[in-house]
Amino acid sequence: MMRNFLINKFYKIEDLIDLVKDKNERDAIYMIYVPKNVRDLIPGMEVYIGPVPDFDEDDNEVVPDSVTKKNLEFGYMREHFQDVIDLAYKQKPNASKEEIIRCLNHYAQYDDFLDLQ
Repeated sequence: MMRNFLINKFYKIEDLIDLVKDKNERDAIYMIYVPKNVRDLIPGMEVYIGPVPDFDEDDNEVVPDSVTKKNLEFGYMREHFQDVIDLAYKQKPNASKEEIIRCLNHYAQYDDFLDLQ
């Protein structure tokens, strides 16, 4: 079943994982934002899919207003999020959402892929 993927919207992490797993968002350009000072993704949490930052004339990153007004910060680049999910399901096609979340947190902390058995 094809599901619509929208930018400037909150998604429950498990729903976003499903959309990425099914490749329903591959044509979109986006970043994943999380609440400020949140270290790890947890089951049931909501993440925000927003536009990528712009850069000012001094090459400084300018976070979109839609993100700062919601008190969010950068969580994941689209490509990294996709790569972690794609590899995890390639290694373990029946991986649970909790395992995928663990893989995402591992990548965010160590810049390395967690192997699933």
